[in-house]
Amino acid sequence: MDCRRNREDELKGIWQSWDEVKKMRFQDKYGDVAQLLFVKLHDSLLKAMVCFGDPTYRCFTFNEVDMVPSIEE
Repeated sequence: MDCRRNREDELKGIWQSWDEVKKMRFQDKYGDVAQLLFVKLHDSLLKAMVCFGDPTYRCFTFNEVDMVPSIEE
């Protein structure tokens, strides 16, 4: 996980070095994806998402039960 942390710090530094105009252009093109840099992650939750996530169906599968977000979520 140290590898991920080092890259994360570099990306945060790049984002923080940009002025507001550059940040707005990036957000217009890519949405709020840059804000994910500032979300605190728990390593165990990330590992669970990788183990149980099914990217093909965009859901999580626990045993034979699929969990998908509803329209409201």
